Amino acid sequence: MRIKTPAAKVGYLLVFVVGITLTAVPLAAIGYELGFAWATVALVAAVVVAARTFRGAGESDAPRPWWKMTSTRGSALLLSAFFLIQGVASSLGAFGVPDRTLALVGGVAALVIAAFYLHSALRVQQHAVTS
Repeated sequence: MRIKTPAAKVGYLLVFVVGITLTAVPLAAIGYELGFAWATVALVAAVVVAARTFRGAGESDAPRPWWKMTSTRGSALLLSAFFLIQGVASSLGAFGVPDRTLALVGGVAALVIAAFYLHSALRVQQHAVTS
């Protein structure tokens, strides 16, 4: 299954945002650590699923190379910047939460995702030049 249309991509993101809110908030009410850990794991899983199933216009349905997160360099750079900001904010915000270690883990997860998107942007550009 490949998600190709912009409407389907927005739908996926909305389902993720609503789903994570409806599950992480009650879990956080039970235990802050449980809710935060669930949200971090769900975010990483959602990014992996999106990277493997989203396809750009004219992109083949064949499996992508392991490093390719998006179909274009611009979208990879944009997502890399988004996750970089999220990771830095989470890491800096860790000083104001009850469990700093957990918040830092969430920040590091976002920074790792940002690094994967940046790597994808560099490889997509390089692949386009060599082809």
